[in-house]
Amino acid sequence: MIRSGVGPAGSPRIAATNPEDIVPADTRFLPADGHHNPALSTEDIESTHRAFAVRRDRCVAELTMRLLGIRWLRARLTVSHATLVIGAGEDMLAIELATASLRTAVPLLAKVLTGQTALRAELFPSLYFTSDDVDILDDSTVELVGQAEIAGSPRDLFLKGELRHIESDRVILWLRGMLPSPRRSPANGGRTARLLARRPVHVEFAAEFVR
Repeated sequence: MIRSGVGPAGSPRIAATNPEDIVPADTRFLPADGHHNPALSTEDIESTHRAFAVRRDRCVAELTMRLLGIRWLRARLTVSHATLVIGAGEDMLAIELATASLRTAVPLLAKVLTGQTALRAELFPSLYFTSDDVDILDDSTVELVGQAEIAGSPRDLFLKGELRHIESDRVILWLRGMLPSPRRSPANGGRTARLLARRPVHVEFAAEFVR
């Protein structure tokens, strides 16, 4: 759905004094020119039901953990499928990520996290995020309330971002949010999994969707 609204006062959408506040280093390539460029208004794109599929060669899904605002662990996941529907009051987003694709710069950590003591990739080959509670503001800001499914366990997740480019057959979506730590550590988790489970996870997603 579309509703009126503006971004935070004094915080330009893209041309921020500190680009890290708006455009994370690993997702700034979407779009390549780094500028908000709406070929169509949000009213135009909301007027007709449109379903978009992700371009897998133009998407990034990144998870980070931070301490005092500093990233100390970063991981990437491969997007298997993603669908974005806009218009006619049926806005929704669905993302599927390949669990076994998780990779980090820390040797052997990905194997630990996708193994039987954490994400259990063999039993749960995919991670999911779905939302049918999507608000597109008139300044192209996007807010989503949805649910992430991680190793078979549902977790609520709020994401906020923007449509950075809008055309009748192409949109670029950027989102970020924070997945709170679970109330309980994984019962079958190893020491590393239990330690990481206590920390909130920052989520960033940027993708080009086409019809």
